[in-house]
Amino acid sequence: MPPNSTKRTDTSPARWDYAAAPESTAILNVRDRYELFINGEWVKPKSKKYFTTASPATLKPLAQVAEAGVADVDRAVKAARRAYEDVWSKLSGAERGRYLFRIARILQERAREFAVLESLDGGKPIKESRDIDMPLAAGHFFYYAGWADKLDMAFPGKTARPVGVAAQIIPWN
Repeated sequence: MPPNSTKRTDTSPARWDYAAAPESTAILNVRDRYELFINGEWVKPKSKKYFTTASPATLKPLAQVAEAGVADVDRAVKAARRAYEDVWSKLSGAERGRYLFRIARILQERAREFAVLESLDGGKPIKESRDIDMPLAAGHFFYYAGWADKLDMAFPGKTARPVGVAAQIIPWN
């Protein structure tokens, strides 16, 4: 044995406390119920309707999710319109870009959580959620954040302004 080395005299199996694997569901904090996020706060749907989202792999319920109805969509669009008129439309491209950049950074910071949850909820392989979906989502926000302060240069003689409120129906789980 080399000088200054220590010999392990304890031959019992080592006990290790490991952190959860990055793709483990242990990193998630899934609530039992999710409300609608409108005007900066969580609100119950006017219809009081919820649906259960379940993991396609196990068929186990993940959470109850608020089901937005026409009244909820109207409320959300009105809130978005106020935010657009009072704040967003008055920001410069550089200021809007900073918000988009921050969204991209949050997506990157929490990418593991989002990927695990996307795989649980949608049934897709973690490799696809982690290595494709999350980098693409963050990348899109980075891309548009980068363009936000350059639009005036891209279209000489014109001032690029936000168009307004858009409502979207996303056709995935």
